[in-house]
Formats: sequence, C-alpha cells, structure tokens
Amino acid sequence: MNEQLSNEVVKGTGTNRWARIIRILGIGFMAAVFAGIIFGLLLRLVMGIIAMFFPHLATGFTVGGTLMLVILGIAVTLANSIVYTTFFQRSRKSWVQKGLYFGLLSLLIYGTPLFLSNPNNELFGPQAPLGVALFSALFFIGALILVYFIDKISRWVDHSHRRLRLSYLSFALLVIPAIVMLVNIIAEIFYEILPKIITNLSQLL
Repeated sequence: MNEQLSNEVVKGTGTNRWARIIRILGIGFMAAVFAGIIFGLLLRLVMGIIAMFFPHLATGFTVGGTLMLVILGIAVTLANSIVYTTFFQRSRKSWVQKGLYFGLLSLLIYGTPLFLSNPNNELFGPQAPLGVALFSALFFIGALILVYFIDKISRWVDHSHRRLRLSYLSFALLVIPAIVMLVNIIAEIFYEILPKIITNLSQLL
C-alpha cells in the first residue's frame, strides 16, 4: 500500500511539473505576441531613423513592409520567450533586472554576431555607429518589454483558473511556431551569420 501511495505521489508530482512548464511557456507565448508587435513597430522606427540620416539606405515605407516586420517581431519574440523562461523565469530578481540581463545575453549571443556579419552591407560604413547603437538598444528594449508582459500576464493568470486555461491554449497554439523559429535562429547563426563573419574578417586581413 505504501509503495502504491508513493507511486501516486511521484506520478502526481510529475504531472504537476509538466503542467507548470506548460503554464509558464504558455504565458511566455501570450506575452511574446504583445511584445512582438511592439518590437516589430520599434524595428520599423529604428530603420526609419537610420534612413532619415542616411537616405541612400532607405527602402521606402509600405504598410506591407511594416506588417512583415511586425510578424517578424512576433516570431523572434516567441523564440526568445523559450530562452527566457528556460534561464531566467525562476530568478527572484525584479522584472527590470531580469529584462536587462536577458537583453545583454541576447545582444551578446545574437546581436554581436549579427553586427559583425554586416547584413545587406548596411552596418559597415559611416552609418555604423548610429545603426549599432540603435539596434543594440532595441535588444534591451525588446527584452524588457517581453519580461514586463510575462510578469503582468503571470499575475493576471494567477487570479483565475479560467485564465489559466488560456495559458494552456496559448501553449497548444504557439509551441510549434516558437520552436521552429528558435531552431531557425540557431541554424541561421551557424550556417549564415558565422560564415559571413569569416568572410568579412578574411577581406579585412
């Protein structure tokens, strides 16, 4: 009887653990949708500021182009939400501190290689200081926005069992797109960005 009770406790603990993981990721995905929209619009703003000072880099403003940036912002933020919940969610630091640390991690792991790869040959040259500064700030702002929404939505969900179901629904709908985007980002770093960095360094040498 004791062995049966022990097995039930272990099974219940495992079930609760998975439920907690799904809840946390589901909340992260909900937050990523809101944060991603803002991130995409900020990305459009940054590109507009750079084009204002360096008109030869302007590609023109279109509603379709802005919509694509918003979709990109949501996709990237979905992937980032997995990284955040994996490494930072359990930290007891304030959401501002966690957001800054996560922004720094994002800048180091993805931003720095991205800058060195010189995408579309737009970061090397007189526009480099402005472009690198704005995009670096965007990494921190995007991280802070994501963590802010995660913090607020977590508190909102905790006040109602019905709201908890939304986190499960969010997980079911968005887990595959989030994983696919995360895998694509990792693949892009190794198969596109790093080879471009090697090419750029070889040209300089």
